[in-house]
Amino acid sequence: MYDDLERTLIRELDDVASNLVVPEMPALPAMSGPSRWRTAAPFLAAAAVVVVVLATVLTVLTGGSPDRRDPAPAPSPTAPTASTDATDEGSLSRAMPLDPVDVGLDLYVGGEQVPGRWWLAQGRGTHWIAQRQDGSWWWGYDVQPQALEGDMEQPPVISPNGGYLARVLSEGGFAMLTGNDTEEAGEGFGGVDLPGYELSPLPRAIAVTDEGLVVAGGPSGQVLWRPLDDHRTIDLAETAPGQVVIGSTDAGLIVTEGNPEDLPDGTQGSPYLAEISADGVLTRVADVPTHDVLEASKEWLAYVPPGTVGGEASGASELQVQRLDGSAPGVLSPPDGWLFVAPGFRWESGDRLIAKVVTRDGGDEGLVRCRPDPAECGFVYLP
Repeated sequence: MYDDLERTLIRELDDVASNLVVPEMPALPAMSGPSRWRTAAPFLAAAAVVVVVLATVLTVLTGGSPDRRDPAPAPSPTAPTASTDATDEGSLSRAMPLDPVDVGLDLYVGGEQVPGRWWLAQGRGTHWIAQRQDGSWWWGYDVQPQALEGDMEQPPVISPNGGYLARVLSEGGFAMLTGNDTEEAGEGFGGVDLPGYELSPLPRAIAVTDEGLVVAGGPSGQVLWRPLDDHRTIDLAETAPGQVVIGSTDAGLIVTEGNPEDLPDGTQGSPYLAEISADGVLTRVADVPTHDVLEASKEWLAYVPPGTVGGEASGASELQVQRLDGSAPGVLSPPDGWLFVAPGFRWESGDRLIAKVVTRDGGDEGLVRCRPDPAECGFVYLP
């Protein structure tokens, strides 16, 4: 079939060419519009005939009129990703992270800037909490801030997956533990009174799990609250004696051995990662080093050794890293002339770390993405 079409095409083109009358090349005309078009007209007519013949043959080959063919689909938009290098061992993505991050008092959620001036951002994806520059706390499920009403003397906490937040309200001579989910409706947990309001520091929300279990307390002890179940509180001194929860990570709660009144800063004892059941039982996941600040993914740890930061010191010249099982210890270094901000780093994936950095004179903040193996950090954001 295609051989017959090819012969037909050759025959038609030969007929067209044999019937064309091409005038001799005229002298160059003056540079005026009309004379130029008259000179070119025979050539344009011949070209038009050839185009018509080619279009006719193309119609036969494609089985229909080109005008009636479906247009080629437009390319699908590519959504930005927190890290495009998950399988690329040769480079680090320079894309802005999609997880909430504040840098230089600017807050970014899902890669978009949130109006206002912010710090202490936490969360996952587009679900976040952060403190505005005026000291008020806010939350959101997108880039629209939602105020956290009520008096708080301690910061709120958010679950590792960003689905729930919890906080302690200090009003009317009582400490009330409350919280909500971070979906659009922001469904509330209700509240439960905590003992120890007269002590210092006041009770606070310490951690909320991805399942909505809340750990809270202070020097007088810690409780597990089950707001999504029966609102019951469980005394952890009974279910986990001698164990104190000091924070949470993607890999589990950070727990240390000791008593709440002896661990105001959570740096003493023998820390480890643990899962907690609805009955308040802790199950050890992995041992971790003593630290000032620690963040864990399901694959790696990053931490600042004890005595590095505290008081007015919040800059670290390096971060220690190791696999969750304790193997492959290493060191991450910031770019020359910069320090890591601690706290101010978190794992955005199993082996990619986002960290705030500050110039050694404290003048500017930036943002870097790091990987532990091979150890490397590269700028994502510069002021």
